[in-house]
Amino acid sequence: MRKPCYVVPMRKWLLALLLLLGAGAAWWAAGLPRPSFLEADNRAGAPRLRTAMLDRGSITAVVAATGTVNPVTLVQVGSQLSGQIRELLADFNSKVRADQPIAQLDTATLEARRAAAEADVHAAAAQIAVTRAQAERAVADHAQARAQIEAVRAALLGAEASLRDAEVEAARTAELRARGVGTEREALRAGFTADRLRAAVAQAQADVSRADAGLLAAAAAARTAEAQVEAAIAAREQRVAQLRQVEVDLRNATIKSPIDGIVVSRNIDVGQTVAASFQSPILFQIAASLDEMEVHATVDEADIGRVRAGQEVTFTVASYPNETLRGRVKEIRLAATTVQNVVTYTVVVTTPNASGRLLPGMTATLRIITDIRNDVLRVPNAALRWRPAGSTGGSSGAPQAQAGGQQMDQALAQLTDLTEAQRTEIEAARAEMRTRMAALPQDPDARRQQAQAARQRLIARLNAVLTPDQRARLAALRGNAAAGQAGTVWVQEGEAPPRAAQLRIGLSDGSVTEILSGDIAEGTAVIIGQERAGAAPAAATRRLF
Repeated sequence: MRKPCYVVPMRKWLLALLLLLGAGAAWWAAGLPRPSFLEADNRAGAPRLRTAMLDRGSITAVVAATGTVNPVTLVQVGSQLSGQIRELLADFNSKVRADQPIAQLDTATLEARRAAAEADVHAAAAQIAVTRAQAERAVADHAQARAQIEAVRAALLGAEASLRDAEVEAARTAELRARGVGTEREALRAGFTADRLRAAVAQAQADVSRADAGLLAAAAAARTAEAQVEAAIAAREQRVAQLRQVEVDLRNATIKSPIDGIVVSRNIDVGQTVAASFQSPILFQIAASLDEMEVHATVDEADIGRVRAGQEVTFTVASYPNETLRGRVKEIRLAATTVQNVVTYTVVVTTPNASGRLLPGMTATLRIITDIRNDVLRVPNAALRWRPAGSTGGSSGAPQAQAGGQQMDQALAQLTDLTEAQRTEIEAARAEMRTRMAALPQDPDARRQQAQAARQRLIARLNAVLTPDQRARLAALRGNAAAGQAGTVWVQEGEAPPRAAQLRIGLSDGSVTEILSGDIAEGTAVIIGQERAGAAPAAATRRLF
């Protein structure tokens, strides 16, 4: 019996399959026409232009800055005395009132000094009493000396009267004796009496002189006693002043809050020794209120001319990155800070803080709004920078530098009150600027950085020679000159080559710029750049069956 013959058909089927596989491989290797998506991959290597449409909207010009959040009023509380902290009556975040004790120094030494000063005051008072008694005695002695001199003067007068009587009697007796009346003895006795009275008068005169000297001595002693009383009174006043000084030190040993507020910082602990010999140490920092805060922002001198008091400010802090906070410019501090030849100014921004979320020391990123334009035709700044390959006036920074130089020239020309010395220095600064700009490198980044440095150098030299009023007017004039400067964009219209469109541009916020005039309308597509597509996507795997 014969078996069924099915081997040959199976072999034919396998052979056909192999021939089909071989033909497919040959087709791929021979570069036969491929699907359309591969053709697209070949065309992807060409540069592709990116465009954007002109639109209308608002433009907000801002000055970017960084700053630190601070309380409006921050008082540093120190100690006038040296000593050991015995007690702390306030801590971090404590709310305090004016004259409320917040710390206490050890007062044992001061109390001992007060006791000694009080004893000195009592001793001085006793010394005053002693000297006053001595003065009174000296006054009494002076009065006694005055009475005594009166007595001796009266005695002198009596002796002189007796002498005159005796002389008269002696003369009469002598005359009678010459006439033969009376005896010789009587005449001699009258003469002896007169001589004795003359001696008595001389003695009385000596007593008067001695009494005068005693009176002078008593007067001097009285004056000395009075001076001693005054010295004792002065000594007592000195001791009283020393006592008051000790009492002041005792009061200062209790450290009190000077204002109503909240304790922001405490730099001491119980038992710590405070040394106030050369400089008063800072023990506490007290903020008057945290309901309103200040942000001290650092603004570059190139931008400070656009900042004015009253301008609105938006800012963020790292603690609340998704929340925009608002404030207003309070003042521009005139003190400049120079760090690595970069001059900056401090701008104070006030902001409400009723919620208390803003804390002292936070870092803020600010946007100071200097101008706002609504419903204006806008062009992306990238379109103003883009140029076709090989065209002149690329985005290397030279056209912008030339425009900035023209603005500066126009603004300086309107300062009519410049002195000859100022004009000479300004011409030297501009010549240096031109020299720096002529030597800019070809590398775009380096060119832009050096152009910015040259502009900052020019502004620094101008600020050094101009008065504050002239600097303010120059900044305003530069802002006016900046409005309406020329710009060029390239328009893409269908398959036609890009064409250049000349514009007059105004305010810019760094992303878009206001179009003041030009042969261009809203909705026009302008070129903002070009890019080369990435590697062609990998070919899809073909399934043969």
